[in-house]
Amino acid sequence: MKKNQKGITIVSLVITIVILLIIGGVTVTVGTSVIKQATLKTVNTNMMLIQAKAKTIAEQAKFNNNTDNYKGIILSEISGDKKVDKVLDAGIIEDASKYYLLSKDDLVSMGLEKIEIEDGYIVNYETEEVIYVKGYENDGITYYKLTDMKNVTVK
Repeated sequence: MKKNQKGITIVSLVITIVILLIIGGVTVTVGTSVIKQATLKTVNTNMMLIQAKAKTIAEQAKFNNNTDNYKGIILSEISGDKKVDKVLDAGIIEDASKYYLLSKDDLVSMGLEKIEIEDGYIVNYETEEVIYVKGYENDGITYYKLTDMKNVTVK
């Protein structure tokens, strides 16, 4: 007497698992790329907002001939801060006395309270250059300056 056997064969089970692994791998790859692009766009947007405010503050300082309204702490006055030292060691800042590290309070006073401080931003009011202290890494290269990040393409 022959039994009516029902079920999945080993071959069909292996094929199903392989297909699921391929779909999972593609999803992870695409998902990682989308997250990197979103992070880059967020950092760029934050830096452009800071740059716009820095321009306004710098113009007011020029008009009033007074730099007392500059926000932040002058980098040359900061010692022992690992994140600042990392930026200084990268060699992207020539004169630390012209760059200001912005705190959350500085961003709030600039009207940028929605920007999350994360690891910080540095601004040069004279050149209106903005630097992301944490840096953005892409393909093994770390980008700090807004001008450099504008040309980055995420793969």
